[in-house]
Amino acid sequence: MRSSSTRHTMIRRAFADAVPIIIGYVPMGAAYAILARQAGMGFLPTVLMSLLVFAGASQFIAVGLLSGGATALEVIATTLFVNLRHILMSASLSPYYRGAPRSAIPFVAWGVTDETFAISIGRYYSGEADHRYGLALHYTAYASWVSGTFAGALVGALIPPALQSSLEFSLYAMFVGLVVLQFTDRIHLAVAAASAMMCTAFSSFMGGTWNIITAAIAGATLGLFLEILLGRTSRAGAGP
Repeated sequence: MRSSSTRHTMIRRAFADAVPIIIGYVPMGAAYAILARQAGMGFLPTVLMSLLVFAGASQFIAVGLLSGGATALEVIATTLFVNLRHILMSASLSPYYRGAPRSAIPFVAWGVTDETFAISIGRYYSGEADHRYGLALHYTAYASWVSGTFAGALVGALIPPALQSSLEFSLYAMFVGLVVLQFTDRIHLAVAAASAMMCTAFSSFMGGTWNIITAAIAGATLGLFLEILLGRTSRAGAGP
């Protein structure tokens, strides 16, 4: 009985946490579909990419590359580099899945995105989430992304061009909102500010998305050192 109650609590919590992701994913998925259709992709390939790939940044990049005449190998290589950040996110989540059923882990891992990670990491850290929460959160986000894609591919041609271009702004607005929600102490703020500055600086001499990947690794390393340094300082000043 208690297990059933816990499961329902996790699922309700996941649905509530998914609301801001849904608000961002539906118009974002529609924006992707509209761009894909404008680039000459058919209805079925446009929707299948969201069903099988489920990686917004990579899908936007793939559409741009395909419309520019890139080869399949170039698209695969570029999206691989863009998605290298998932290694860092998955490594951060892995300690919280040591007690989860092994059969559930691949399904949870497949649904990890920037947004689901940003929303859930605090829940895991505070002990308020488990694999059931992860499954419900990830696949609610997945359903909203695919729904947005389907709607955009179906009726995108009816949307005025000015509105079509403005839909892409939802990507950046959602990222900003999710980042701000994670500022719970000065370390988070310092790491976010330093990562943004490093990303901007690296873009002057790094091509592609290497500036983002390098800044993410450097920012995570900085955060680790700050946690260790401030943690030791706090313990040293606490007295016997």
